Amino acid sequence: MLYLFTALYCEADIFIKYFHLKKNLENTRFQEFYQKKADIRLIITGVGEIAAASAVSSVCSIYKPQEGDILLNVGTCAHLAGKDGVFVCNKIIEMASGKTFYPDLLYCHGLPEETIVTAMLPCNRNGYAVEKDRTELSEIKGKGNLYDMEAAAVYQSGTYFFGPHQMMFLKVVSDAGIAKEVSQETVRSCMEKNQDILIDFIEKISAITYKNQQRKEAFWLPELQLETLCVDLHCSRVMEDSLRQHIRYWTLAGIDCISVIRDMYREGLLPCRDKREGKLRFEELKRRLF
Repeated sequence: MLYLFTALYCEADIFIKYFHLKKNLENTRFQEFYQKKADIRLIITGVGEIAAASAVSSVCSIYKPQEGDILLNVGTCAHLAGKDGVFVCNKIIEMASGKTFYPDLLYCHGLPEETIVTAMLPCNRNGYAVEKDRTELSEIKGKGNLYDMEAAAVYQSGTYFFGPHQMMFLKVVSDAGIAKEVSQETVRSCMEKNQDILIDFIEKISAITYKNQQRKEAFWLPELQLETLCVDLHCSRVMEDSLRQHIRYWTLAGIDCISVIRDMYREGLLPCRDKREGKLRFEELKRRLF
């Protein structure tokens, strides 16, 4: 299942039409659309961190996402350097708390990556959050070029239901930080302009979630061997989840990861002495297979 979260209906419209999503009238709190064949559930959260966090928590508490499901946050944002296009967020900064989050990007997507800053207020051209009291402006220059009002909240709420490797953030540039020039019409036009890129990205992710579901019982590596590998790498829970997702991806992509793992054992790179060495060996495994 692909859980797709957008802040506005005008951001979701192209997906609703393309995938023929039907509205779930039983959800009275948030607008929810679903298509069983496409295995997509789309939720419109509303604008801002509180609305986004509430929507993710509410929906995921009802449907209880499983291993192999993916959360995808898609929406428009400002680009403070004035660039245009579609970006995958590899780093998320919450302005209010100063916290930083790193989604684990396991999929080869071919799109540019950027850091995104999330705040409670819109942004102006000079890279400041717009506030009535100009003596309390919150500067974001130097932290990241992308700016939105939901990503950090979606990530933090999502961690209660998804691993970092199950969450992705796809942002379309709608403006250069001039909030008053952004309207529903400009957002809709921006999404339609980049529709082919967005749909292609979602179809690839949806295909992965579908294969994950179809092969859920057909494990890619005998469970006992996988548990041994996790022990030999001194995996934390987050690292173990990431390892499982990587092995699933390699297997679905037809990449022979088992032979490479065996080679590392033969070379004496496995088992590892401690967690620090385990992280290095995991990175080595990824380098050999990507």
